[in-house]
Amino acid sequence: MPGDFLMGIDIGSGAAKVTILKTDINDNYHFNTYVNEYSTIYKHAGWAEQDSSQWIDSVSLLIKKVFAENKLSGKNISAVCLSGVTHSPVLLDKRLNVLGNVIHITDNRSNAQALKLSRFNELFLKYNFNPVSPMWTAPMLLWVKENEPDRYKKISKIIFPKDYIRMMLTGQAATDEIDAQGTLFFDTLNKKWSPELSEAAGIDMKILPEVLPPLSIAGKVTGSGSLWSGLSEGTPVVTGTTDTLLEILAAGNISRGDCTVKLATFGRICILSGSPAPFEGIINYSYIVPGLWYPGTGTKSCASSYRWARDEFFRDYIISGKKSKTSAYKMMDDDASDIAPGSNGLIFHPYLSGEGSPYNDALLRGDFTGLTLHHTRAHLARSVMEGTAFSLKDSIDFLKIKKVIPSGDIKFIGGGSQSRLWTAILANILGSNGIIPSSTDASFGAAMLSGVATGVFPSIEGAVNSCVRYREKITYDKSLNKKYSDYYKLYKESVKALIEISHKLSGLAGG
Repeated sequence: MPGDFLMGIDIGSGAAKVTILKTDINDNYHFNTYVNEYSTIYKHAGWAEQDSSQWIDSVSLLIKKVFAENKLSGKNISAVCLSGVTHSPVLLDKRLNVLGNVIHITDNRSNAQALKLSRFNELFLKYNFNPVSPMWTAPMLLWVKENEPDRYKKISKIIFPKDYIRMMLTGQAATDEIDAQGTLFFDTLNKKWSPELSEAAGIDMKILPEVLPPLSIAGKVTGSGSLWSGLSEGTPVVTGTTDTLLEILAAGNISRGDCTVKLATFGRICILSGSPAPFEGIINYSYIVPGLWYPGTGTKSCASSYRWARDEFFRDYIISGKKSKTSAYKMMDDDASDIAPGSNGLIFHPYLSGEGSPYNDALLRGDFTGLTLHHTRAHLARSVMEGTAFSLKDSIDFLKIKKVIPSGDIKFIGGGSQSRLWTAILANILGSNGIIPSSTDASFGAAMLSGVATGVFPSIEGAVNSCVRYREKITYDKSLNKKYSDYYKLYKESVKALIEISHKLSGLAGG
């Protein structure tokens, strides 16, 4: 039947994803998700940028693949919703062309600007419930203003990655209420831009875009949007929201205490709560279910650490895996599964882009501690998995200290949740059982949201009840949890011992 599929498009930290969700009057839902990676550009130590044209190319390629493999056309898509990584400002000129590469959320170049703005933290906490750091949009824009004044003067509007795709589909430049919170310029409770916050940061309010509710219809696919995407002209486009929120939704979290741990480029822990937790080191956003928030923490280089290990130590596996980078990960997992827990005394700190919670230190550096001639690259692979899991435990322990407490089994999401070894390691280190949802992708959550916005589902809860299923439960091993606890203590001790050295190395390397 024409128009019986919903589509979600996600512009993630390292890849675009497109999900189609088939609606059925008998509450029988089927979905398929397609993925295409794009590159992140590291011009200097601490820098991370992306080329927005790669997002367009990836989405176009994926939609064509969706249509070809499922024998569909644009006429079969009843609505589209957008999702994407937050904080990363897409700078537009007067003609809505992108001004240069997009500064990524993992970029640390604005550390000096964040320190400068930190004197306004009381103000940021009052309106946004978040203190400033280099990962937020405000210091990024201030860096552009101070270091690239010519580019700054050309800015007509800022939007965010998902908004750019929506703009290219509909011609309208806007963002949503959750992405707006990631700028630190938004009055979260009153849902409007704050002149006080913009003035404190020294940023002209004129460049801030229109803000729409996530469930609103932002526009329809135009003729030009149809040409590059393959979607039919006139298809409704739902505003959408951030990838993290929609991943939480895709996992089925709609109640207080529900917790997700995301094994993705940016490892993220989110626990649904009835209120924000406005403390340094905790990221606070309002949730799409009224009255709920998802305070969280995370490690900046989670799956990106494993991707780095793949690209630097296992390049031959990409070739032998018939150029499938996913196959390379499977081969790495097989190697790492032969290594004993603890990687024979090897500890990895995943601070390849500095670290967020609980250290909030952009100058921290990654390392392998305890390396010997006995260790092989299989040890390195397992150590990266264990080190990222230790970092996530460090973050979740910090949340517990601040009285943000998870309840029940933890849902593991993100691309890394496809690894049975990594999720088992994570469950054993956290000392908690885990659940793997059938879909862990923000694009799946976006497809669900498009159905809520267009009346296919009666509510958010109705969409979750109809669509969310669970694939597997992981029961943690108490004896391995005890063994990992000893390694975790050394992980923490070595972090403290290496902080000063990281700072000195950063200074010698120029950032």
